Amino acid sequence: MERFLFGKVPAWVVLLLALVGAGAAIFAADIAVREGAARATFHPSKSRVRAAAYSVASFPSTMREVLFPEAEPRGADQGHRLAARPAGWTVYGKGAPPPGYLLLSRIDGDADKSVVELVDLKDFSVLYRWEPVPELLMEGAPTVSKIVPYTQWANRRYRALHPLLMPDGSLVFGGQFSPLFRLSACGDMVWRQDSVTFHHSVTVDAEGGFWGPTFIEPSQVSTLETFREDALTRVDANGQITMQRSLADILIRHGHSYIIYQYFNDDPLHTNDIEPVFEDGPYWKKGDLFVSMRHPSVAMLYRPSTDEIVWFKQGPWLGQHDIDIIDDHTIAIFNNNYGDRGRGGEIFGNTDVMFYDFATDQVTRPYEKAMGADLGDVPVLAVSNGLMDFAPSGHMFVEEDTSGRILVYAPDRTLWAEYINRSAKGVPFRMSWSRYVPADTADAALQAISACDGRKSVLIGGSGN
Repeated sequence: MERFLFGKVPAWVVLLLALVGAGAAIFAADIAVREGAARATFHPSKSRVRAAAYSVASFPSTMREVLFPEAEPRGADQGHRLAARPAGWTVYGKGAPPPGYLLLSRIDGDADKSVVELVDLKDFSVLYRWEPVPELLMEGAPTVSKIVPYTQWANRRYRALHPLLMPDGSLVFGGQFSPLFRLSACGDMVWRQDSVTFHHSVTVDAEGGFWGPTFIEPSQVSTLETFREDALTRVDANGQITMQRSLADILIRHGHSYIIYQYFNDDPLHTNDIEPVFEDGPYWKKGDLFVSMRHPSVAMLYRPSTDEIVWFKQGPWLGQHDIDIIDDHTIAIFNNNYGDRGRGGEIFGNTDVMFYDFATDQVTRPYEKAMGADLGDVPVLAVSNGLMDFAPSGHMFVEEDTSGRILVYAPDRTLWAEYINRSAKGVPFRMSWSRYVPADTADAALQAISACDGRKSVLIGGSGN
């Protein structure tokens, strides 16, 4: 025993160092936890020691981002459960296809890039393909944000998010935290709006302007540098900002400050969709905006002309994305149905689409079974992201982004077709917010593109000749 305790390196020294080391580790962990909590409650400390401890504690996640860039945002983490489903398009229904086209935005795992494809829904042929080159698109753009992870501007991480095809052949799109772009029919830069950071959806209004969520930086409602103060931002057809209103400020002024402050994190709203109203109805007016806020599970109707919250509802949707107007008294909401019972995040059953009827104040779930039990062991499970879109024929398109899947439902709510985004090596990759395009819009766009006589800008993967 004496030899054990008092050898060349006495065991008691080793034990003492181990105890000191364990104590130091616990102390450092406590500091990191306290700093993390302080940052989550909008009050980061000014202590360099606490900041250093927090940085060290964050090191594993940082290294994961560096060493495994395909994991997020490009890899479809939930897509492996679809391994038995065939890749590409598969038709299951016998009815007529939806009229028009699909603007399919996805990560092409074989080409190793974000691509946008105009797909003819009659035979799933790709009529045109854009391959945005982010390094060229972003060249010279400001990089001063405290929020934006600029690694997402590199090709291996960039996603051309929610592209919008215009009748003149131009393409409007952003990224997950990027400027907003408009490229001509030939792919040349028409404009780039980079004075603010856009994220999530891009939508067009009745006047031809574009709406998207952006950030107010620095925040006016928090002292935390990385606080995501969402704003409702409109850009006109020439790329100029004509309106930017802080959503946090709107909520606070209208008595909903609890939405901002009760959860004590730096992203209390997570605004993911702004849906403009095109014409007056019994429950809304032209120019109103439907707004989806994921983290508080809130859907809201806001009237910019009078700075009025016309309608405000929290749940029963949970962690939702996307709002679409169905008729003059009904909206559809993409219900991710994602929450936390204390065991970490999970989907309660399956993801589906809810309908809210303003005339009856009732919520229905007509697609719950179609997107759940009817799909057997591969129900729709959109942990995050996701959207739905509707064709005039009654077909519904569902994008399950994190599984790399699109489902097309017939008017009778049966599955008509399915697309699985998988590489030749069998790796599933994410979608990037696709959308339905009416035939007249796409046909006019294709005619404008054909006038380029084959010239394709280097900004979208062409030679420029």
